[in-house]
Amino acid sequence: MDLNTEYYFRCADGILREEAIALHHKRYQEVGFFNKNVDDPYKDSSTYFIVQTVDQEEVVGVTRLIFMPIDELPTIKHFHINDNKIFKIFGNNKCKYAEISAFTKMPKHDVGLGLIKTVLTYSLNYGLTHWICCIDERVYNYMHRIFKFPFEVIGEQDVYLGSITIPCLLNLSECLTTLKDKRRPLYDYLTENVEMTMEAVQ
Repeated sequence: MDLNTEYYFRCADGILREEAIALHHKRYQEVGFFNKNVDDPYKDSSTYFIVQTVDQEEVVGVTRLIFMPIDELPTIKHFHINDNKIFKIFGNNKCKYAEISAFTKMPKHDVGLGLIKTVLTYSLNYGLTHWICCIDERVYNYMHRIFKFPFEVIGEQDVYLGSITIPCLLNLSECLTTLKDKRRPLYDYLTENVEMTMEAVQ
């Protein structure tokens, strides 16, 4: 799969960062996740990633990593979290984490996998070991069925942004090991041109 023949995937700075924030808010308003005048308290602590069309350079997809202290991340703040599980994992100072969120794209643009590859490459290059996230229940079930991602549930599911959502943790090393074993073509695509220097952190 070579999505780069039609799209550019990149970390967004400057004007592109503003376009990323605008697309995130636009799409979330369209599906009823955000009100029109919502104030996003996490944008200043976020690194954004975008997809652009090659021809018109239109931003058609976005996601972000939120870098904040563990107890200030949206998933940790908005769900009943198993504190013992979190302490066991993040009491290990080898862990470096961020919350992945704002994953959205314009209709008719099949860019989701390329966007995941972009943010994964960034995460591995910067030594992240875990992603924290909250996932719509239907998406969670789909991910497990199709990709075999080893999401670890870290709290009680609840209604968040209008849907039943599950708070999760993804150990990136475990995820890649699972993909290498069960979905090798997907593993090869996601890790192409990535220096695999990461060690498993339990």
